[in-house]
Amino acid sequence: MECLNIKIDEKDQFILKLMNQEPSVLQFFDYDPNVMTSFEKRMDQPSNSREEAIANVIRQYMSDLELTPEQEQSLQALETGAKVVIGGQQAGLFTGPLYTFHKIVSIIIKSNELEEKFQKPVVPVFWIAGEDHDFDEVNHTYVMRERDGLLEKVKYHTMTPPTTSVSHYKPDQEALHEALTHYFKMLPETKYSKTLYTQLKQMIETVTNWTELFKKMVHECFKSKGLLLIDSQYGPLRTIEKPLLNQIVEQHQKIDDAFRDMQVQTQGQGLDAMIMTDTNVHLFLEVDGQRQLLKYENGVYRVNKTDDTYSKAELEHLIETNPERFSNNVVTRPLMQEWLFNTVAFVGGPSEIKYWAELKGVFRLFDIEMPIVLPRMRMTYITSKAQKLLHQYQIEASQVIQSGIDDAKDAFIRAQASDQVLDDIDNMIEQQNLFYQQLETEMSKTEDNRRLLKKNHEIQLHQYQFLKRRYLRNIERENEVSMRHFAQLTHTLHPMGGLQERVWNPLQLLNIYGMDIFTSTTYPPLRYTFDQIVIQI
Repeated sequence: MECLNIKIDEKDQFILKLMNQEPSVLQFFDYDPNVMTSFEKRMDQPSNSREEAIANVIRQYMSDLELTPEQEQSLQALETGAKVVIGGQQAGLFTGPLYTFHKIVSIIIKSNELEEKFQKPVVPVFWIAGEDHDFDEVNHTYVMRERDGLLEKVKYHTMTPPTTSVSHYKPDQEALHEALTHYFKMLPETKYSKTLYTQLKQMIETVTNWTELFKKMVHECFKSKGLLLIDSQYGPLRTIEKPLLNQIVEQHQKIDDAFRDMQVQTQGQGLDAMIMTDTNVHLFLEVDGQRQLLKYENGVYRVNKTDDTYSKAELEHLIETNPERFSNNVVTRPLMQEWLFNTVAFVGGPSEIKYWAELKGVFRLFDIEMPIVLPRMRMTYITSKAQKLLHQYQIEASQVIQSGIDDAKDAFIRAQASDQVLDDIDNMIEQQNLFYQQLETEMSKTEDNRRLLKKNHEIQLHQYQFLKRRYLRNIERENEVSMRHFAQLTHTLHPMGGLQERVWNPLQLLNIYGMDIFTSTTYPPLRYTFDQIVIQI
């Protein structure tokens, strides 16, 4: 594999401003992620006294996995107060988009860099967002078909989607098997295909909830790097969280005020509001098998899907007896994460980091500092087939990654067209415009004449433009093979109009290089960067 870093023009300037240390954005975070002094201060922070309990819960959560010596070492370090680099993601089908693995890679790389710099253990932790319940976001993925290089959606089909946290949802194994078989039918046969398919099939047969397949796949791919995993909806974790859950209920109005005040401040700097919620409690409660948002009004706490109401005392009793029924929303989840872990840095995607910008006041309310907030690394993979096509058509990879293939495709089509034909059509359009202007001065200025002239002019222009479009389209048909090549480049490097990592699934790569692609010695040694990393595979 070969690797290079490129810079691309960002459509969203927020992260770029953060990495460029612009005060308008940096003011909403406690630390500048660009300077080493931030990491020095975080590494010197005292432990929070919950590390032993957290380590025990993670060990319990991962007890169904065969832990590696590296993971045992991570657990021991965590138990004795080691700092962590942490990030999280929803449990997508077959792990979901490729950027989830890039987030994990970022966490591991930054942990290793900090260990090397400070000569202290730093533990990589991945937080599985099992408390989420928006199943439509995680029940599908995409595969690029081998036969034609086009994308195809692969979906887990169920007549009874979950209404509660995905960690409480037991998927239908037959439906998962069908999705897996569908996915692999689209892939090329490699020396890893049968083994990979068998491994995943066996994993499916042992899962008891939706997040377990995600957990097992991530563990298998990153276990040699000492990565620790925890599901945010894991029951024993909720037991540790009870003190903060009580405080959130107790201070829910102050939390809401702090969040909304900070959101006003971010909007004052020209930023769009990210967190949209009507609640003023910022907790969910599971009632009748549904994850429901709590809201305080008229002296009672209500849930949003039923008519159930609760007093403060009743909620406190539930927290004490059934904490697993509670879960955080987007406002309180970062707070809970930081309260639990001795975090030196949080690694997030662009949207997550914007969410955090609106929460500085919430952290201050609890006298908790935000950790260093780092954007995850971004990577694009160029297959050997794509590399050949780029060379064949003399196209820069960075151009396609950033803007797609349309400009190169149009240039190719025009190169096959007759310049004389195109010039003649353009001349006719120019003459038509001049003819229209001339008639406009010569004809009487009645309303009927104006309408007649305008309508006729539009018809004539349409015919010339139609002739030009159809001529170029005919050239496309005559060069069907090249058009297919351009489509393959699009679906490889700029799928669905964006970055590859937002659409492709890791299985696309695991099928070529095996489960250890991201941890093997053949994977490029990387340092943390916000440049776009391009890896030729």
